[in-house]
Amino acid sequence: MARRLLAAGALALTVIAAGRAAPQDQALTLAVASFEDAWQTINDTFYDPKFGGVDWPAVRKELLPRAKAARTADGVRAVIREMIERLGRSHFELLSDSTALSGPGSIPIEIRVLSSQVVITRVARESSAALAGLRPGQVVLAVDGVSADTWRPSPPGRNARARDQRHWEAAYRALYGDDDSAAVVKVRDPDGRERTINVRRDTGSSDLLSFGNVTLRNARLDAKPTSTPNGRRVGLVSFTMWMTAVSEPFAEAIDTFRSADGLILDLRGNPGGLVGMIAGVSGHVLDDSVLLGTMRTRSAPDLTFKANPRRATTDGRRVTPFAGPMAILVDEQTASTSEIFAGAMQSLGRARVFGRQTMGQALPASTKTLPNGDVLLHVVGDFVTPDGRSLEGLGVMPDQAIPLSIATLASGRDADLDAALAWIDRARSLLLCSGDLQGTQFLPRWVAPFMRP
Repeated sequence: MARRLLAAGALALTVIAAGRAAPQDQALTLAVASFEDAWQTINDTFYDPKFGGVDWPAVRKELLPRAKAARTADGVRAVIREMIERLGRSHFELLSDSTALSGPGSIPIEIRVLSSQVVITRVARESSAALAGLRPGQVVLAVDGVSADTWRPSPPGRNARARDQRHWEAAYRALYGDDDSAAVVKVRDPDGRERTINVRRDTGSSDLLSFGNVTLRNARLDAKPTSTPNGRRVGLVSFTMWMTAVSEPFAEAIDTFRSADGLILDLRGNPGGLVGMIAGVSGHVLDDSVLLGTMRTRSAPDLTFKANPRRATTDGRRVTPFAGPMAILVDEQTASTSEIFAGAMQSLGRARVFGRQTMGQALPASTKTLPNGDVLLHVVGDFVTPDGRSLEGLGVMPDQAIPLSIATLASGRDADLDAALAWIDRARSLLLCSGDLQGTQFLPRWVAPFMRP
């Protein structure tokens, strides 16, 4: 079951197509049936039988007449979304053609919201965006003539993190369109100059992946060597989603860096995926079958996740899990399975976390196709770390918080990565002094007070 469960905080934004529109003459009837099906599915599968204090039958009694009175299918969808919002949990989403991305092609940049502005944080090297002149540190003012002002949530709401997330979602969708389609991006450079840049959208180098009844975008892994300020060799590994397509490339990356002085796992922008993968991935860096966390559901006994130590490569060579210092990079778009993994490694003292507070959307979820073809993403469990923390709402707090800065982005520096590399230098120096060159399990506990910046 764990292998089938999704834990993906930004799943809705990786969906290319989430069902097909019903014929107009049946749309309303099917939409109301979808309301009933969504309510019943949540009633049967939500992990908390008390629904967090929400009177779930009363919600149906209140909202069903409104669903039946709606004049359009989108009107019914609005009522369904209001219904699931009553629970106040992440990982509830109604995915329809209206929420799907407009195509598989994307402007190859990464964006974040900083002080109510959409800022470019990464541009793929030698991509169409880089060649056109898009750079980290630029503020996006418009895409295809649509002003960035339209992406700001209205009403703004009281929760700043939720507000920034809705802002980011709208901006993210604006990046997508048909493959090889033209995009016109208006930006403001760090020096204040405004420019209009023409760029082509592309699908990248990976194929789309199907998971159940949704199609997910580009699960890919990148691994490369880097070095610390003191010249120590470090493996830097990042991947876009927790899907089986990255399992073997991850194993190959660990094998490549097995003798490195440190390992950095970059989970910034990773929205999650298959929660069961944490057992295998953690087994590359943990030598014992330790508890990673516990999932609690209503209809089954608690499901524990334990590390599965990797003692052999796929070609049969005997190995031991990587035992050196490990850092994890996170940010405000790190969600779900990524949060669960980072939280577990932090709780166990196996990794030091750098960056910014994660999304706080860490509930295992599943999907169901509704009668009208829409897809309901719904929570089926709660998850707690080895030390008993629930990450829902709060997320993972970095051991070393590093603010996002336009000036740093524009300089070409990666402040999160720089901090992690400097820490690995300090960690290796202390291991050398202690005589523990392999770092039997991360670092001796007595080292911890000396490792803080």
